[in-house]
Formats: sequence, C-alpha cells, structure tokens
Amino acid sequence: MIVDAHNHIGRRKGLVFTVEELLQRMDKGGVDRCVVFSHSEAINNDYVAEAVKKHPDRLIGFAVVNPWEERAEEELKRCINGLRFEGLWLHPVRHGYLLDDHDLLDPLFAICSGARIPVIAHGTSHVPCIPNHFEEMALTFPDVILIIAHMGYMYETNSAISVAARNANVYLEMSGVFVRQVKQALREVGAKKVLLGTNTPEGDFEFEISKIKSSTSDAEEMSLILGQNMLRILGRGK
Repeated sequence: MIVDAHNHIGRRKGLVFTVEELLQRMDKGGVDRCVVFSHSEAINNDYVAEAVKKHPDRLIGFAVVNPWEERAEEELKRCINGLRFEGLWLHPVRHGYLLDDHDLLDPLFAICSGARIPVIAHGTSHVPCIPNHFEEMALTFPDVILIIAHMGYMYETNSAISVAARNANVYLEMSGVFVRQVKQALREVGAKKVLLGTNTPEGDFEFEISKIKSSTSDAEEMSLILGQNMLRILGRGK
C-alpha cells in the first residue's frame, strides 16, 4: 500500500486545489491513501474533515492550527475529538514563530502527547524551522512522533538526518530533496525512518515515488518508505 504523508487541499489566495483533484492525481500516480491538511495560509479544517468523511478509505485528516491564535489549543482539541483528525501540521515560516518556542508550542505538543498523535512540520533551512528546533521539541516530548517535512531542504539535510539518527521519535519526509539525500538517509538512519511525501498540489506523486525507486532496490525498504512507516506511526500497521 502506498501512503503519502504530505498533501494540502482547499483554497488559499491564488490557488484552489479540491479533494476531487487530489483523488484524480492519486489514481493516476497509484497512491492508495494520503494524509491531508489545509493550506497554512488559509486554514479550513472543516473542509478537510468533510473530504475525509466522504473518502475515509483514501484520506487521513490532520489538523492545521496557527499557534498565535487565541483559540489554537481549543481548535486542536476540536479537530482531534470532534473531527477525529489523526495528526497536526505546523508551518513556523508561514505563521511566524520558532518551532522550539516552548511558551507557544508546548501546549499544542502536550495535547498531541495526550492524544498520541504525530506532528508534522515544515522543516527546511529557514531559521524558524531548522532541524535543531525539531530536536529540542523531540527531546522535550519523547512520546510525540515528530516528522521533518522536506528533510531540511536544501542546506540542512545533513542536520535533519543527524537529528533523526539521534532521536527515536523523529522521522524524515522526503518531498523536494535529491535522490542522493534520500540514499544518505537510508544509509544513516535506515528505511524505517523515511516517509514518502509529495506536498501536493506543488509536488508530483510519480516523481516522488520514482526517487524512492532510484534510492533502493530492496523490496522491504521500498514498502516501508512507500507506506508501512506512515501506517505504523498512525497505529495502523506493525
């Protein structure tokens, strides 16, 4: 089963990407299931919830919150308890905070810890979300699985891989990085810590899957990266 860990649906200024368009791309790319969340710039958790309700066999909903919002914690609880979402997406660059800001982020991570759901966050060479910030939060909340989206793209990939190697609860999502960096991750942290991610609508399923096939010929490794790791994180697999 192919499960993609990083996809946005809905509207934001200058872009409309519907769930129907996502499903068409999934069918074309041979993707079975997708983790989906709204655009960080225009949060609409209800649209994602409606999409998941219509297509529960294809979509897995994650919440998006802006930690600066007064009701951020209440919204996350609503998404988990009411909308039945299974994870949280954070974008420190879009919302203007550092991922290791404990005063701002600890309340959200504590909710995720209590609900036993993972956090995936934009993790690039931008200062607000460098891999060291992920490590700080991973050490503070060792029972929260933390996924570095984009694996430190572009100049922090070595650091992202090192952080994942040092911390059992840190995983690497590979959208945007080069094949050689995926191969490096497989060497240094192993296939069990790497996740297929596409970042639709910007990315392309077939291209990201081809990177995995170019990085390993081992069928077990390929199966882990293509979906088994994400299912395990969500409590749906071994």
